[in-house]
Amino acid sequence: MFNFNHLYYFYMTAKAGSTTVAAELLTISQPSLSSQLKVLEGAIDVTLFRKVGRTNQLTEEGAVIYGFCRRMFEISEELRESIVERVPSAARRINIGVADEIERSFVVEVVSLFLKKHGLAQRPKVTMVSGSHEQLVKRLRFRELDAIVTQLAMTDPELMSLMRTEVPVALICSNQRKARTKTDTQSDPSKIPEMVGGKLAQWVMPSSNFKLRSEIDRFFEQHELKGRIVFESDVMASLVRSVIDELGFSFLPLLYVARELREKSIRVLGPKDGYWKYRVWLGCHSQNSDDLLIRSLARSFKDVCDLALA
Repeated sequence: MFNFNHLYYFYMTAKAGSTTVAAELLTISQPSLSSQLKVLEGAIDVTLFRKVGRTNQLTEEGAVIYGFCRRMFEISEELRESIVERVPSAARRINIGVADEIERSFVVEVVSLFLKKHGLAQRPKVTMVSGSHEQLVKRLRFRELDAIVTQLAMTDPELMSLMRTEVPVALICSNQRKARTKTDTQSDPSKIPEMVGGKLAQWVMPSSNFKLRSEIDRFFEQHELKGRIVFESDVMASLVRSVIDELGFSFLPLLYVARELREKSIRVLGPKDGYWKYRVWLGCHSQNSDDLLIRSLARSFKDVCDLALA
C-alpha cells in the first residue's frame, strides 16, 4: 500500500517545480520534504525527478505517476469542497490545453457553449491553459490535460482526434477601406495585387513559427505576391485588431474572425470561401474518448465551427 502523505508531497513538489517552494506550501522543512521524496522513490523503485538548474523536472516515469496523482488529489479536493463548502458533488474539473497558434476567443466560445449545456448544479469547472503543440501533447499523454485544441493532428498512438474542422483562409481588410470594386470579388489569386496595392501593400502576419505563417509564405511564393510586413504577432487577436485599425491586409481563417465579420468591422476580399483551407483539431487521450463530458465538449466544438462557417 502506498503512503498517501508521500504521494501528496510528490504531487505538490511536481506542481511547484521546486522542493523549496513546495516545502513552504506544505509548511515543512525543505530537508524533511527531500527525505520523504527519497523514501517514496525507494518504495516504488523509481527516480521521480532530475535536477535542471534550480528546478526539479519530472522524469518520464515521474510524469506518468504525477498524472495519476493529479487525478487522485483533484477528486479529493472535490470531495472536500462537497463536504466543507457544500459545492455540488457532481461538479467535475475539465482541463483544456490551447495551442499558442489557436485564437483564444474561439475556444472561449466553445467552452461557453459547453458549460451552458449543463445546469448550474452539474456544471463542471473548466481550466484553460496555453502552450506549444508539443508541450500540450506531452501533458495530454500523461493525463494532465483532458483535451487540447491545436493546429496539428494527433500522431501519438495514445491520443486521438475527436473533431477536426477545415476552415477557409480569406484575404481580410478593414471595413473602412474604400467601397468594394469588381476586382475585390475576383477569386483569381492573380487579382490580389490589384486589391491590395501591389508592391506598396502593407501586410499583417502571424509569427514565423506558426503553421498558418508557413501556409501564407507558400501562397505568397506561388503567386509572387509583394509588399511590406508592418506588423507581426504570435497573438491572433492582435492580428485581427490591427486589420480593423487599418494597419494592413491579412490572410486569416474565417473561424477566427466570424464575430468581426458579423459586426462588419472587417470584410473579405476575393472569394468568400477563401484561397485555401486551415485545419483545427480537438484531441483527447484515447482512454477518455467515451467520457460523456469530453463528448459534450466535442459537440460544442462542432456547433461553434458550424455557426462560424454558416
